[in-house]
Parts: sequence; C-alpha cells; structure tokens
Amino acid sequence: MRFIIFLILFTYLGLDYSVFGQNVAQTESRYRAAVNDYKQGRYAMAMDKLFPLTSINVKTTYSPYAQYYYALSAYQLKRLKDSRQMLLQLQSRYPGWNKINDVYYLLGTIGLENGQFNEGLENLLRIKDSSFAKDVQALKYHHLSSIKDLGKLKELQRQYGSDREIALVLFQNIQGSTTSPQSDIQIADQLEKQFKFTKKEKAVSEETPKRSTPKADTQWTKGYLDISVLLPFRLDEFSTSKHRSNQFAYDYYQGLTMAKEQLLSEGINVNLWAYDVGTDAKSMESIVDNKNFQLSDMVIGPLYSSTFDVTANYISQSGAIMLNPLSTDIGLLKSASNIYLGHPSITYQTQRAAQWMRTQGSGLSAAVFYGNTAKDSLMAASYANEWKSKGGKIIGMVKILGDREWIESNISSYETVKPSHIALFSTDGSSGASLMQVLNGRKLTTIPVLATSTSFNSQQSRVTKYGSRLYLINADYVDREKESIRLFQKDYWNKTSTFPTVYSYQGYDQLLFFGRMLSKYKDRFSNGLQSRKYGEEEYLLAGFDYTKANENQITPVLKFNGSKWVPVDR
Repeated sequence: MRFIIFLILFTYLGLDYSVFGQNVAQTESRYRAAVNDYKQGRYAMAMDKLFPLTSINVKTTYSPYAQYYYALSAYQLKRLKDSRQMLLQLQSRYPGWNKINDVYYLLGTIGLENGQFNEGLENLLRIKDSSFAKDVQALKYHHLSSIKDLGKLKELQRQYGSDREIALVLFQNIQGSTTSPQSDIQIADQLEKQFKFTKKEKAVSEETPKRSTPKADTQWTKGYLDISVLLPFRLDEFSTSKHRSNQFAYDYYQGLTMAKEQLLSEGINVNLWAYDVGTDAKSMESIVDNKNFQLSDMVIGPLYSSTFDVTANYISQSGAIMLNPLSTDIGLLKSASNIYLGHPSITYQTQRAAQWMRTQGSGLSAAVFYGNTAKDSLMAASYANEWKSKGGKIIGMVKILGDREWIESNISSYETVKPSHIALFSTDGSSGASLMQVLNGRKLTTIPVLATSTSFNSQQSRVTKYGSRLYLINADYVDREKESIRLFQKDYWNKTSTFPTVYSYQGYDQLLFFGRMLSKYKDRFSNGLQSRKYGEEEYLLAGFDYTKANENQITPVLKFNGSKWVPVDR
C-alpha cells in the first residue's frame, strides 16, 4: 500500500514519474533488498543485487553505499580480494564520502587479516574520527598478538614508534619469554616507561580482545532517512475538478518534496513514504504493524486524535521521532518524549502575547473578545489566565460576531473605565477590521490592540492604518518581501502551476529543519535541539526553537515596523 500511495502522490504533484521516479525507485528497491539480504546473512545474494549498482555508469545517492555493502558482503564470505578491490574503487570515486572512515577501517581489517600489516596499519592511521579509537585499538591488538616473529614486531615498532598497541604486544612478548636477552629486556623497560602500561596490560593473557568486524549497520549508518507522512489525503475521494477540503495536505506534501530536493543538494538523502491516514484507528494499527513503517526515522502526523494516539503509543517505544505539523495542543507532548509540535502551543502563544502587552499598556486592565470557534474561546481563556497571573485585571470577556453593526451595538463604549489594551481572538476575518472601525468611531484611537491574525483578512492584516497600535499573533507569517520566499514561489509555480499556500511553506521548512538535525545529531537528536541557537539558519517562515521544550517556541507576536510586520523581539 505504501508504494501505491507514493506513486499516486508523485503523479498528482506534477512530477514526471516515468523519467524522474522509475529508475530511482528501481535502484532504491534493489539497494534496500540487498541491504536486507546482508542483514539476514544472505551475503552472496546481496552481492548479486549490489553489483550492477557499483558500475561507474550508475551514479545515484546510493552508489557509495552499494559499493560499501558489496565490500561488506564479500568480507563476510572471506572473499577478501573482492572486498579490498571494491573498497579501493569506492575510495577512488568518493574520497570525500561521509562514511570514508568505515572504508579505511575495513581496508585496515583486510590488510591485517592478510598479514599485510603495513598496509593495514596505514589505512587505520587514516581514520580521523575519534569514535573509532577503541575499535581500532582492539582490532590492532587482536591481529598483532598473532605475530610470533619477535623480529617482525621489533621492525613494526621501529616504523610506528608512537603506536601503543604494537608497543604493548612487543612488551608482552618479551615479558612472556623466559629466554629474552638483556637487550630485549631493556627494550621492554623503555616501552614501559614511554607508554606507562597498566597492571592489567602487563599481565600477559592468552585471551586477546576481539571485535566483531566490521561495524554493525544501524539506523544511523544506512545512508538515508526514512520519513513517513501520515496525512488525510483521502485518495478515494480524489478529484481535480473540485475544491478539496483537505487541499492543505497536498500543499504540505508538495512543500516536503521540495525540501527533499534541497536536502539532497546538501548531501542528505530522504525517502518520503506517504500514508493516507484519517480518523480510522484500526487502519492506523495495521500501518504501525507494517515492517516497512517500523523502519521510519521520523513520522509526520497524523492529525486526528484517534490515529495520533495509536501512532504515539508505538513511537514512544521506538527510536524514531514524531512531529505533529499543525497542532497547537501542548497536551500531545505528554504521550512521549520523542514527540514534537511544529508550532508554538496556545499556552506559549498567549504567554508571549501577555508578556509583550504588559510592556505596552498604561495600566493592568484588559478587555477580551473572542469568536465562535472552540479555538477562539480556548485562546481567550488562556490569555485571560496569563494576564491575571501577571497581576492584570480582566474587565470583560465577550463573545462577538464579526459584523460591525453587531459590535457597535453590543460592546461597551468604555466612557468611564478604559482598558489598558484590548485582545481579540477570532477566526472570522472580518471581525478585526470591524472592531478597529468601531473603536476609531468612538475616538478610542490610542488603546493598543492585540489580535490573532485570523481576525483580519489577509490584505487587511497588512494595512498600515492600524499598525502603530495593533499587534498580531501569527506563528506562520509570510514575509513576501523576503528573497527566499520569492524564489520559492517561482520554483513552486514552475513545478505545480499554482502558488504555494502557508502549508507549502510549513512542509518545506519543517522537513528541511528536522532532516538537517537528524542527519547531524542522529541518536543525539534531543541534545542537538537543546544546544542549537535560534536563528542559526534562515527558513521561509519564522524558524525553529526547541531549546527549552518540544514545542516550537518561536516568537508568535508581530508588530508593524513602518514597512512590514516583524516579530516583536527584532
């Protein structure tokens, strides 16, 4: 099912799958099958599948990995000559490969096993990654300990005077002999002074440390990221002839595909696997049980509570991370420590808004208005609690309709007690302008107003006539003057013949950010998020800040700086 949905999405998104996707998909399928064969110990079958992918005429992101796994399989079959030849080919073609240290390690192993000690040691010396240190030490000690020719050990020690393992093996050989001449004893004494061997090292042991060679393949060494996208595509209702209520899912996914291209240009290979997920918990349970899904490094979605709970229960016990791309419900984070929100929660948004308004008003009284949706009332209640926690007073909380006539007739004229500021939480795009017009008509032109951006129609939210006293809550504000936005719009149009929506920007930014972080920090992902400084990289929208929480704590409050809307902390 996964592949079928993936194919349909590529077709819909306007990509030429016959040219762009078919060869890539075939190569990827062959590569993944070969890696699976390797993991199952079917080394000959793995080599058979991988060999066509190692040709100089086949150049894909999988090429170096195919050559490496071919060499690994050959090594396991003790076909050391074939393994070495493929590794040298890989080293020649991809000298800057991000896993080149693994190549040096396996070449070193083969050299030592073949008795070509100089070649093996030289390759091991090329490894610059400190994480290999203990493995290299154990590997060298294991093979050097098999040398019975004391003269050979002396010669190696002269050539590699700073190598501790060679020195230790030579020291132990001399100490373990009952017929060592005085000159050898002096060499042993000199080595002991130079390297300061421990008591354990001085005890000659017949059991030498061994290491399983080569390094085991893990989630973070396979060479690509598997990201599952669980969105309500509703493919059974798909039609290009009518407006779809779930158009946002396709817009978001198109943003993901464009981010995938950008990541590939940065050397980060991402596989996107799309699943059509709505509210059916049983269908989600079958997906979670799917072995392919269980290979996911990251899961985006699902959006509905019934399927979210099923997925979160699985993710909490896995090594993957989970991102809810749209929700502002901080309660979702209680399900597991590896779940993240792509947006700041309602609680955080109202906290920041209250902090800002505390610095703007001339007093502590606030009037709060809200629209007729559940989110409107939830934000209003959260803001009121935040304001009161900061010593403020709420002089009124009123549910309003959006038209001007209703507002004119139903809200206070504030002739005796004026609020220090007014807060409006509404998804009715006409309510913001209507409220501002009523306030202006009553000469209440100096009272600061805080409002959700959804309270204004998109064009009205940019007008300058309210800018001096109006502040907007909007975590997804699109600065259409940014050069990166303009370039993205152009690229998006060329690919889809439509303009991007805010969901397209979100999909692009979120995959770009999490893809980079997963690639960089791997199993230290959480630590990487906490240590990363906000603003280190520029994104289309406001960016990402997970240094203190698993919600994206970017600044959601905007002010007008005379020419455009910007976050209040700029």
